[in-house]
Amino acid sequence: MLRKIFLALLFLCAVSISLSAQNTEEQAEDDLDYYNDDNNNSLPARRSASDDFGSKIWYGTGAQLGFNSNQFENFFQIGLSPIVGYKINEILSVGPRGSIAYNAYRQVRGGGDDFKAKFWTWSVGGFVRGKVFNQFFAHAEYSLLGEVENFDSNGDPIRQIRAIPFLGGGISQGGGPSAPGFEILILFRLSQPDRIGDSPFEFRTGFNYNF
Repeated sequence: MLRKIFLALLFLCAVSISLSAQNTEEQAEDDLDYYNDDNNNSLPARRSASDDFGSKIWYGTGAQLGFNSNQFENFFQIGLSPIVGYKINEILSVGPRGSIAYNAYRQVRGGGDDFKAKFWTWSVGGFVRGKVFNQFFAHAEYSLLGEVENFDSNGDPIRQIRAIPFLGGGISQGGGPSAPGFEILILFRLSQPDRIGDSPFEFRTGFNYNF
Protein backbone atom coordinates (compact mmCIF):
# COMPACT_ATOMS: atom_id res chain seq x y z
CA MET A 1 0.00 0.00 0.00
CA LEU A 2 2.74 2.46 0.96
CA ARG A 3 4.62 1.52 -2.18
CA LYS A 4 1.60 2.43 -4.36
CA ILE A 5 1.14 5.75 -2.55
CA PHE A 6 4.87 6.53 -2.97
CA LEU A 7 4.75 5.74 -6.70
CA ALA A 8 1.62 7.89 -7.13
CA LEU A 9 3.29 10.83 -5.36
CA LEU A 10 6.43 10.36 -7.49
CA PHE A 11 4.32 10.37 -10.65
CA LEU A 12 2.48 13.54 -9.60
CA CYS A 13 5.80 15.28 -8.83
CA ALA A 14 7.17 14.34 -12.25
CA VAL A 15 4.07 15.64 -14.00
CA SER A 16 4.17 18.84 -11.97
CA ILE A 17 7.85 19.46 -12.80
CA SER A 18 7.20 18.77 -16.50
CA LEU A 19 4.25 21.18 -16.63
CA SER A 20 6.21 23.84 -14.74
CA ALA A 21 9.15 23.55 -17.14
CA GLN A 22 6.82 23.75 -20.13
CA ASN A 23 5.10 26.85 -18.78
CA THR A 24 8.46 28.51 -18.08
CA GLU A 25 9.69 27.76 -21.60
CA GLU A 26 6.49 29.10 -23.17
CA GLN A 27 6.70 32.25 -21.04
CA ALA A 28 10.31 32.77 -22.11
CA GLU A 29 9.33 32.41 -25.77
CA ASP A 30 6.48 34.87 -25.29
CA ASP A 31 8.83 37.37 -23.65
CA LEU A 32 11.34 36.98 -26.47
CA ASP A 33 8.64 37.51 -29.10
CA TYR A 34 7.43 40.59 -27.24
CA TYR A 35 10.83 42.26 -27.20
CA ASN A 36 11.49 41.31 -30.80
CA ASP A 37 8.16 42.77 -31.87
CA ASP A 38 8.81 45.89 -29.82
CA ASN A 39 12.20 46.42 -31.41
CA ASN A 40 10.91 45.64 -34.88
CA ASN A 41 8.06 48.09 -34.42
CA SER A 42 10.26 50.87 -33.05
CA LEU A 43 13.04 50.69 -35.66
CA PRO A 44 10.82 51.49 -38.65
CA ALA A 45 9.37 54.40 -36.68
CA ARG A 46 12.83 55.87 -36.17
CA ARG A 47 13.74 55.31 -39.82
CA SER A 48 10.45 56.85 -40.89
CA ALA A 49 11.08 60.01 -38.87
CA SER A 50 14.55 60.37 -40.37
CA ASP A 51 13.28 59.73 -43.88
CA ASP A 52 10.48 62.23 -43.35
CA PHE A 53 12.94 64.97 -42.34
CA GLY A 54 15.23 64.18 -45.26
CA SER A 55 12.34 64.41 -47.72
CA LYS A 56 11.69 67.99 -46.57
CA ILE A 57 15.20 69.20 -47.41
CA TRP A 58 16.11 70.34 -50.91
CA TYR A 59 19.39 71.63 -52.31
CA GLY A 60 20.49 73.78 -55.17
CA THR A 61 23.40 75.66 -56.67
CA GLY A 62 24.01 78.24 -59.32
CA ALA A 63 27.16 79.26 -61.18
CA GLN A 64 28.52 82.73 -61.81
CA LEU A 65 30.69 83.37 -64.82
CA GLY A 66 31.25 86.83 -66.21
CA PHE A 67 33.74 88.72 -68.37
CA ASN A 68 33.75 92.34 -69.45
CA SER A 69 36.42 94.10 -71.44
CA ASN A 70 36.95 97.42 -73.18
CA GLN A 71 39.91 99.65 -74.04
CA PHE A 72 40.14 100.95 -70.46
CA GLU A 73 39.55 97.93 -68.21
CA ASN A 74 39.04 94.15 -68.02
CA PHE A 75 36.93 92.30 -65.48
CA PHE A 76 36.53 88.54 -64.93
CA GLN A 77 34.38 86.74 -62.32
CA ILE A 78 33.66 83.09 -61.47
CA GLY A 79 31.74 81.73 -58.48
CA LEU A 80 29.10 79.46 -56.96
CA SER A 81 25.77 80.17 -55.25
CA PRO A 82 24.56 77.31 -52.99
CA ILE A 83 21.05 77.23 -51.54
CA VAL A 84 19.34 74.91 -49.01
CA GLY A 85 15.60 74.86 -48.40
CA TYR A 86 13.31 73.28 -45.81
CA LYS A 87 9.75 72.46 -46.88
CA ILE A 88 7.33 73.77 -44.26
CA ASN A 89 4.52 72.21 -46.28
CA GLU A 90 3.80 71.31 -49.90
CA ILE A 91 3.85 74.99 -50.89
CA LEU A 92 6.22 77.00 -48.69
CA SER A 93 9.92 76.47 -48.06
CA VAL A 94 12.52 78.58 -46.25
CA GLY A 95 16.28 78.48 -45.84
CA PRO A 96 19.66 80.14 -46.35
CA ARG A 97 21.36 81.13 -49.57
CA GLY A 98 24.89 82.35 -50.19
CA SER A 99 27.42 83.00 -52.91
CA ILE A 100 31.15 83.41 -53.24
CA ALA A 101 33.02 84.65 -56.29
CA TYR A 102 36.60 85.17 -57.38
CA ASN A 103 37.26 88.40 -59.29
CA ALA A 104 40.15 89.63 -61.40
CA TYR A 105 40.27 93.30 -62.40
CA ARG A 106 42.69 95.15 -64.65
CA GLN A 107 42.74 98.86 -65.47
CA VAL A 108 44.72 99.98 -68.48
CA ARG A 109 46.76 103.06 -67.62
CA GLY A 110 49.29 103.03 -70.43
CA GLY A 111 53.06 103.02 -70.27
CA GLY A 112 53.12 99.45 -68.97
CA ASP A 113 51.87 100.53 -65.53
CA ASP A 114 48.45 98.87 -65.58
CA PHE A 115 46.56 98.46 -62.32
CA LYS A 116 45.70 94.83 -61.42
CA ALA A 117 43.70 93.43 -58.50
CA LYS A 118 42.35 90.03 -57.48
CA PHE A 119 39.74 89.78 -54.76
CA TRP A 120 36.74 87.82 -53.41
CA THR A 121 33.15 88.96 -53.10
CA TRP A 122 30.33 87.21 -51.25
CA SER A 123 26.69 87.35 -50.24
CA VAL A 124 24.62 85.59 -47.56
CA GLY A 125 20.96 85.75 -46.63
CA GLY A 126 17.65 84.00 -46.15
CA PHE A 127 14.74 83.32 -48.47
CA VAL A 128 11.10 82.26 -48.56
CA ARG A 129 9.85 80.42 -51.63
CA GLY A 130 6.30 79.40 -52.47
CA LYS A 131 5.00 77.20 -55.27
CA VAL A 132 2.31 79.06 -57.18
CA PHE A 133 1.14 76.82 -60.03
CA ASN A 134 2.73 73.66 -61.41
CA GLN A 135 6.43 74.48 -61.82
CA PHE A 136 6.09 78.24 -61.20
CA PHE A 137 7.18 79.69 -57.86
CA ALA A 138 7.52 83.04 -56.08
CA HIS A 139 10.77 83.95 -54.32
CA ALA A 140 11.52 86.59 -51.65
CA GLU A 141 15.03 87.12 -50.30
CA TYR A 142 17.00 89.40 -47.99
CA SER A 143 20.76 89.31 -48.54
CA LEU A 144 23.92 90.99 -47.31
CA LEU A 145 26.36 91.68 -50.13
CA GLY A 146 30.09 91.98 -49.43
CA GLU A 147 31.37 93.98 -52.39
CA VAL A 148 34.43 95.99 -53.40
CA GLU A 149 33.60 99.66 -53.83
CA ASN A 150 37.03 100.95 -54.84
CA PHE A 151 40.76 100.56 -54.22
CA ASP A 152 43.05 102.56 -51.97
CA SER A 153 46.41 104.07 -52.88
CA ASN A 154 48.15 100.74 -52.13
CA GLY A 155 45.84 98.83 -54.46
CA ASP A 156 43.96 97.12 -51.63
CA PRO A 157 40.19 96.77 -52.06
CA ILE A 158 37.85 99.05 -50.13
CA ARG A 159 34.98 96.82 -49.10
CA GLN A 160 31.35 97.64 -48.51
CA ILE A 161 28.49 95.57 -47.08
CA ARG A 162 25.00 96.34 -48.34
CA ALA A 163 21.62 94.86 -47.43
CA ILE A 164 19.46 94.19 -50.49
CA PRO A 165 15.87 92.82 -50.42
CA PHE A 166 14.71 90.92 -53.50
CA LEU A 167 11.30 89.82 -54.76
CA GLY A 168 10.51 87.86 -57.88
CA GLY A 169 9.78 84.41 -59.21
CA GLY A 170 10.82 81.68 -61.54
CA ILE A 171 10.17 78.29 -63.05
CA SER A 172 11.66 74.89 -62.18
CA GLN A 173 11.93 72.27 -64.91
CA GLY A 174 12.06 68.65 -63.76
CA GLY A 175 12.86 68.20 -60.10
CA GLY A 176 10.39 66.92 -57.55
CA PRO A 177 10.92 64.33 -54.78
CA SER A 178 14.38 62.72 -55.04
CA ALA A 179 14.90 64.12 -58.54
CA PRO A 180 17.18 66.80 -60.03
CA GLY A 181 15.80 69.88 -61.74
CA PHE A 182 16.82 73.09 -63.47
CA GLU A 183 15.50 76.50 -62.46
CA ILE A 184 15.41 80.00 -63.91
CA LEU A 185 14.34 83.04 -61.91
CA ILE A 186 14.35 86.81 -62.05
CA LEU A 187 14.49 88.94 -58.90
CA PHE A 188 13.82 92.66 -58.60
CA ARG A 189 15.62 94.85 -56.06
CA LEU A 190 13.19 96.45 -53.63
CA SER A 191 15.75 99.06 -52.51
CA GLN A 192 16.82 102.11 -54.47
CA PRO A 193 20.13 101.78 -56.36
CA ASP A 194 22.91 103.58 -54.52
CA ARG A 195 25.83 102.82 -56.84
CA ILE A 196 26.49 103.45 -60.51
CA GLY A 197 25.86 100.24 -62.41
CA ASP A 198 23.26 98.86 -59.99
CA SER A 199 20.71 96.90 -61.97
CA PRO A 200 17.04 96.98 -60.92
CA PHE A 201 16.83 93.21 -61.37
CA GLU A 202 18.97 90.07 -61.09
CA PHE A 203 18.75 87.08 -63.41
CA ARG A 204 19.70 83.64 -62.02
CA THR A 205 19.92 80.08 -63.25
CA GLY A 206 20.88 76.91 -61.40
CA PHE A 207 20.17 73.31 -60.50
CA ASN A 208 18.11 71.93 -57.62
CA TYR A 209 17.42 68.51 -56.09
CA ASN A 210 14.30 67.29 -54.29
CA PHE A 211 12.54 70.66 -54.73
